[in-house]
Amino acid sequence: MRQRGDQSRVGKGLDERLGLDVTLETYIVGPKSKASADGPPRAHHLSQTSQVVRRRAGFDALRDYCDALRVNNAVADYAITLFAKVDESEQFNVSRKLNKARVYAAVLYMACRDCGNTRSYKELEVITGVDKFKIGKMVTQITKANLVDRAGPAPRARTEDFLARFCSSLNLPNKTRIIASPIVEKATKMGIVEGRAPHAIAAGVIYIVAAFTNAKRSVEEVSEVTSVGASVVKEVAKLLNKSKKDLFADVQDIMVA
Repeated sequence: MRQRGDQSRVGKGLDERLGLDVTLETYIVGPKSKASADGPPRAHHLSQTSQVVRRRAGFDALRDYCDALRVNNAVADYAITLFAKVDESEQFNVSRKLNKARVYAAVLYMACRDCGNTRSYKELEVITGVDKFKIGKMVTQITKANLVDRAGPAPRARTEDFLARFCSSLNLPNKTRIIASPIVEKATKMGIVEGRAPHAIAAGVIYIVAAFTNAKRSVEEVSEVTSVGASVVKEVAKLLNKSKKDLFADVQDIMVA
């Protein structure tokens, strides 16, 4: 069992990532003047620094975003730790409201990616309200600041990272993902979807695989669930359909129940 120390004093056991120099404890002090000599002792609270207030608000916001993204506690903890490092760095003015929102979105993206719960920039834009290109720029800045301890380069988002989650969110049968996975691999090797974002490829593949089987979903449904524009889903599907014979060569007899 983890030792938590003396829990009887107010302020003990606070998150070290808040950057506290002193423990937020309460002291009882007597009156300072004759005028208040007859009054009762007053409770005196050590004031929280602006850094503590800022980080506490940031931690709460990140937890709320993680709930909205439906990711696990490991992602939230990673995001909070990274946010504290960014706030500590002199390269980022997190006290500014505009920068704060971008930092939240960027550390969430990095936490999801590094913890194996990849989310696209567009998904982060929908949740946080920060433009996806500005999120990407902030991710680059944080990466260049070397605030994350890792051996080798950061993991890259893969199309496969999105397939299972998108299929599940669309309530598609398991065989849909089984069919979609080798098609993604073939399309990538053939260079059909070169230059397309991984989540866009996943959306397009799922759309045509569902249409190929009896588990069809409309382009609007796919777009809403994946946060990929309907026009982009259609464009990717069009590229894939040009090589449909080769892509589906090994799955012609597989139908989703």
